[in-house]
Order: sequence, then structure tokens, then C-alpha cells
Amino acid sequence: MVTIVIPCYNVSKYIARCIDSLISQSFQQFKVILVDDASTDDTYQQLLQLKATSGLNMSILQNAHNGGPAVSRNRGIMAADTKYITFCDSDDWYELDFLETMVELLEGNAADIAFCGYKIVDENGDSQSRPVYKRSGLISRGEAFCMDADSLCMLMVKTDIMKDTLLPDLRNGEDVATVPFLMAKANRYAATDACLYNYFRRSDSASEKPTMKAVNSLVCSYQFVQKNFPDKYRKEKEFLGIKNLLYSTMITLFSCSNNRSMAKRLLQEFENNYPNWINNPYIGSLRMYKKIVLFMLHYRCYFGLKLVSFVRSFTVK
Repeated sequence: MVTIVIPCYNVSKYIARCIDSLISQSFQQFKVILVDDASTDDTYQQLLQLKATSGLNMSILQNAHNGGPAVSRNRGIMAADTKYITFCDSDDWYELDFLETMVELLEGNAADIAFCGYKIVDENGDSQSRPVYKRSGLISRGEAFCMDADSLCMLMVKTDIMKDTLLPDLRNGEDVATVPFLMAKANRYAATDACLYNYFRRSDSASEKPTMKAVNSLVCSYQFVQKNFPDKYRKEKEFLGIKNLLYSTMITLFSCSNNRSMAKRLLQEFENNYPNWINNPYIGSLRMYKKIVLFMLHYRCYFGLKLVSFVRSFTVK
């Protein structure tokens, strides 16, 4: 049995599509916990209607005050009573074999956590597939850390591990801060090359626009991981900083500003802890364009970083 946790906030336009993808799942042994985060539209009323008509094993929780996705997800996590748990955002949806494939990965490999790829779908229905791994089956801890899987919606995990790894309230970046801890606490890992999660890219979404708020959230996420991640995984911890601070944060920073002083300060602070980071063994697993960004950063080529950030922003749009 699986629990699906879905935080909801002002998603009356999208929630029915999300629930429809659950109704049609090839694997039907699951419960749904929807957490309304004090929506100001009619989301809560729609949830009640969907519960009455969908035929799903569905529970609805309602926050008294808007607390953000981490608060909502944690409520759902603590209410879960199944062997496995997974997540879906309320404006996204699963492929129809998402649950079946993920459960088979876990059960067939005696794994504690399983990962899948995703598709980015725009408002015109055009999609881009983003697989996280080249094959399906059991993978090593090192392979898990090398995957570009930093969203809770791209995994299924044993519920007892998830309950021991509640999300920090960072408002943005809580997934990036949480997934590594799930990896560290798991003993066996599995992945599929299939892209089973559909991430809906909304043109009006604030998360699609690089801002200093997003930069600060990424920095907070990095700081949380560096403070709390086990030191026995030092190379993995260093690599998480390389991915999340030196790449993601810097690209976002130069996409919305030309704040070289902040970039220099963040880089210097990182190098105080990891002076030899450029030789981290996991860097080889990154895509070439990320390696180029890191090479520029290593040699303080900030103009090149600004140019790459501009081109990347234009390409994404």
C-alpha cells in the first residue's frame, strides 16, 4: 500500500487533472492525503467534491493558516500509515503506470527508495523528457547521489524513512534539502529510465522566474544540508554543495543580477571548507554544460557565467 501526499494552494484550475491521473493508475492499492494550505479560492470545496465522486481512498486536511508546502507535506507525512509514500504537486500529474512501476522497483529490488525521470509539459502540451538514469534496476549509493533527482515527486520511499526526515520550512528549496537525507538513510536504491512524472510549467509561475528570493532560498537549502548532512559522506556532501551552490545558485544569481560580490563571497566560503572541490570524483557525472559552468567558476570567469546564464534563461523561455 502507498500513500500519495498532495499539498494544495489555490489550484482549483488544475487539481481535477491531478486526481484523474490517480483514478486511472494501473496500481490501485493506495491512499491519497490532500492538504489544503488555507486556499483563498474554491480549492477546498473542489477537494470535497472530488472525494465524494472519485471513488478514491482520500483524506482531506486543512491548514488553519497558510504555512507553505513543507508544512503541508509534513502534515501528510505524519498522517501516512502505509509501507511506502510518494508525492505529487497539485498542478502536476502521474503517468498511468507511475505507482505500479515504482512499487515494482522497490519490491523487486528490496530497495528503500526508488527514483524516476520526469517530463516538463508546457501550456501547449509540448513536453521534454528528463530521465534520471540510463537503465532500470538496482543502483549504488554513489549512482543515486549523481542522479539529477532533487524533487520528492520523482521518488517513492519507505514511510518510516520519510517520517524520520521531515522537510525543513525553507519555502523554496526544501526538496533539494530533503532528498539527500533520504538517500543517506536508505540502504538500497533503485531507479528507472522511464519518465513517469509530469511537471506542468506554468507561464505565470513565480518559480520559473529567477529572482534574488530564489537565490536566497537556494543558499538556505545549501546551508541546511552542510550543517546537518552526515560528515562520514564528505565527498557526497561536497558534491551536493557543488551542484546546489556552485551551479544552481550561481546560475540563478547571474540570471537575475550581476552581483559578482555575492558570487565571490559564496565561492570563497565554499572553498574555505572544500579547497580542492574541482577534483571531486562525482563531477564527472555532470552534464557537459554544468562542467563548463564549474570550470568558469573555478577560474573566476564571471563574465562567462553571466553570458551562460543569459543564454540559459533565453533557452528555457
